[in-house]
Amino acid sequence: MFTTNFIITVLVLLAALAVVARMVIIEKRPRTSINPRLIPTTPVIVIGGFVAFLALIHLINLAGVHTGR
Repeated sequence: MFTTNFIITVLVLLAALAVVARMVIIEKRPRTSINPRLIPTTPVIVIGGFVAFLALIHLINLAGVHTGR
């Protein structure tokens, strides 16, 4: 069951969730200055969540569940 595709997909899922978690922490932290942040956190959260969602769907497909037509 632990094929190369499965391991890579789990690693991508964990990385995407880590990016989302870190960006949420940065977003919730109070600002100390009026200067804008170098990284726009909201688009990064959305993209990371989308990548995590796709990785989760891929894991479900690798497990043998048919999610498409």
